[in-house]
Amino acid sequence: MKKHLLTLLLILGLSYTCLAQTKKVQPADVASPEAITAAALRLISGPQGQERDMEAFKALFLPNAQLGGVFFKADSSFVRITTAEKFAERNGPAYKELGFYENQLALRVERFGLLATAFQTYETRTGTKNGKVEDRGVNTYQLVYDQGRWWIASLLFTPETTKYPLPGKYLK
Repeated sequence: MKKHLLTLLLILGLSYTCLAQTKKVQPADVASPEAITAAALRLISGPQGQERDMEAFKALFLPNAQLGGVFFKADSSFVRITTAEKFAERNGPAYKELGFYENQLALRVERFGLLATAFQTYETRTGTKNGKVEDRGVNTYQLVYDQGRWWIASLLFTPETTKYPLPGKYLK
């Protein structure tokens, strides 16, 4: 009996969290894999001094979704994983202070049923929208359709390096 009660409480808690997050996001932003990946970039981009809507950014993600990057230092790599919540806390203020823009260069989406994987090539600029390109790389999204909308289950990104340049096929 206790096991059933615990399961019911867990389901109700997750349902409440999902419903609470749905209220913070625009339906058009979660209508398709293409829309949710575009919204993720739009919400973190903007001029210096502009507050980012990190609540809307977090609402794109499933509760407890992972977000992180593969980075390079000298001849080795390392992975840094966090939650959307912690990413927003750390990066929202930095994006506002710097002026930060992440622009999509290309997008490939593979779908099966209610699952999708999006492979998004990006460039970043700081300062102004038309400023110098600071970085390029790839975002990979694992997406799921649930409760009438798309969710980001996980997002990993990695920058382009001289050892791993972006191939032309990922720029179309």
